[in-house]
Amino acid sequence: MLAKIFKHFKARDAELASSNKHTGDAVSIWRDTGQVYYLENTLKLTYQSNSGAITIEKVSLESLPRVLKELQNLDNNSPLARQEVANQTDAFYVSVCGVTWQRSSDGNNVRVKALPEAAVLRSPTACFTKSQAVFKHAFMLEHDDLLSPTSSSSKPGIYTYNRISIADFTEQLKRSNAQIAPSHKAKVGIQYENFKSAFTEHEQAIIDQCLETEFFEKVDDGKMNLLSNDDKRT
Repeated sequence: MLAKIFKHFKARDAELASSNKHTGDAVSIWRDTGQVYYLENTLKLTYQSNSGAITIEKVSLESLPRVLKELQNLDNNSPLARQEVANQTDAFYVSVCGVTWQRSSDGNNVRVKALPEAAVLRSPTACFTKSQAVFKHAFMLEHDDLLSPTSSSSKPGIYTYNRISIADFTEQLKRSNAQIAPSHKAKVGIQYENFKSAFTEHEQAIIDQCLETEFFEKVDDGKMNLLSNDDKRT
């Protein structure tokens, strides 16, 4: 009898905890439409070289294969050659930004949302025989899709493809964009400049770390002095 009572209390507490957690969740009024428009002029190539991180921005789809071939042919000792660690050469990382449309839950409003990495292609070689691509794209019918996704992530509309060539990757971008209505494309106000930043990711990380370890102190004349970690310990 006691065991049944304790079991009842335990089940009730679990139900209450679940209910409280649910009511505390923030619910967005916006719903994804599943449509993604890739901005081809945001194509970016990144890799880790012998001298540090290399980023080549605004690469055209047409020139990308040639750029990759030139980088692949660099002497291993070149400062621009890809870094090798434990006999593993750093991978080429190709990405493109995009936009997607979201509709309000009441269906009366539509907004455009930026996607910093709408499509990504990663490969350890320039021939891309061992590549992997991730696309955030519209829920296309199978016969409309150039590629066959090998798997999908836990998020709907995100698909993973293996052994994708540069030609397949760029063709998929163009094919997906062709399915977006011209009226939607004309209203897209987000371009390459919207994804630009005054700082690189590394610089931003250093700045954020600096801001976390320093603060201002008000002095007698009303001005603000910046205190370093050394000042804080005195």
